[in-house]
Amino acid sequence: MNIAELKLEIIAKIIDNNDLATLTKIEAILNNTSVNILELNEPQITYVKTEKILILNEWQQKRIDIALKQVENGEYLTEEEAEKEIQIWFKEEEERLGGQ
Repeated sequence: MNIAELKLEIIAKIIDNNDLATLTKIEAILNNTSVNILELNEPQITYVKTEKILILNEWQQKRIDIALKQVENGEYLTEEEAEKEIQIWFKEEEERLGGQ
């Protein structure tokens, strides 16, 4: 295959391609620029800001960091486990208050 045939084959593949990520990569290669893969994976919609951004204080951020670490370590309850614990707690409270 010579250069002209290769160019035609590449052009045909580009024309048939509808994937934005692939086309952006090709453009970056041809322009000798780098492509940020995160930009390529963004959905093709316009984001509309509807709420204010909440700035967390140091205590709040620390609690979130602790919770994330607990999840990473598997230290959490499933919804089913939590429901069972809640029902046990309700039963214990009912018995405690009923005994007064």
